[in-house]
Amino acid sequence: MKLLISPKDDNDKEYIKLLNNLKSKIRQTQYRAYRAVNKELIGLYWDIGKSIIEKQEKLGWGQKIIQQLARDLKKEFHENRGFSERNLKYMRQFYLEYKDKPKVQPLVAQIPWSHNLIILDKIKNDYEKEYYCRMILKHGWSKRILAHQIESKSFERFLTDKKSHNFDKTLHVEMGEEVEPIIKDTYVLDFLEISGDIKEKELERKILENIKSFLLELGTGFTFVGSQYKIVLNDNEYFIDLLFYHRILKCLIAIDLKMGKFIPEYAGKINFYLNLLDDKVKLPDEKPSIGIILCREKDNVVVEYALRTIKKPVGVAEYYLTRKLPGKLLKQLPSPSIIENKLKELE
Repeated sequence: MKLLISPKDDNDKEYIKLLNNLKSKIRQTQYRAYRAVNKELIGLYWDIGKSIIEKQEKLGWGQKIIQQLARDLKKEFHENRGFSERNLKYMRQFYLEYKDKPKVQPLVAQIPWSHNLIILDKIKNDYEKEYYCRMILKHGWSKRILAHQIESKSFERFLTDKKSHNFDKTLHVEMGEEVEPIIKDTYVLDFLEISGDIKEKELERKILENIKSFLLELGTGFTFVGSQYKIVLNDNEYFIDLLFYHRILKCLIAIDLKMGKFIPEYAGKINFYLNLLDDKVKLPDEKPSIGIILCREKDNVVVEYALRTIKKPVGVAEYYLTRKLPGKLLKQLPSPSIIENKLKELE
């Protein structure tokens, strides 16, 4: 028997609620199942690495034991590619790296093995390891996003972040807490390969040509809607530089590109755009639209005054056209005690 629900049916809204609720439960169950399987796998790899180390230390076995184990395990479990010589060496390294680190060990046990390998290869500092593990768990970073964030020095930027926004005044507490870690203080756009001064239109064109890389830099959850997104009000047309939808936040995010330093007038313009989006584009079940002013430079005090009376949620961020962070930022790296306090914010 096929159930047909007309769009005009009074029960249609209830059906949509039911459908969305079931979709959410199914995804949550799938995710919990994946986490459980991953936890068992990481636990197995930990035990294998530990066993290899213990035998090598006790019996004086060298590296040949790993070659022999790889051959014999592949014979027995030929359908499983996880027991290669290279992977067994990683298991050994994994155990050695974290066996005496009770703070990081529970975190690496929760993230996928492929992510662990990237962190083992690229990160030496324990604070950095903790940061990237927590960000993977918090935001569901893929392998590709993790690699990009490491290369673009996400950890250093996290430590020197001085975010400029009015989210605490324009969003209810729950959404404000969700938005704050997603909108960054700085964005690295080195993939645009811009060396000299260009106009805003050229910057926008470069971003569109490299939209996949730009989405990686924005982070998880961003979906591109369009550029120069047109909204008509009476007989006038207005255009938003870049418009995105955030799947996790369930809201539209408008980005206004600026080539120079932030000036207060920019706040009024993005506030106007957000009013138009909320009235003419936002769907009834979506959350308030958010604006990001992306500029080359900003003075946080000026930004604070400019956003003080703005009614819509707006963040102001800087972008860098090179992966090498300015010396002024690197000099601001905090002490270990401050780093530990900042990492606690991610828990």
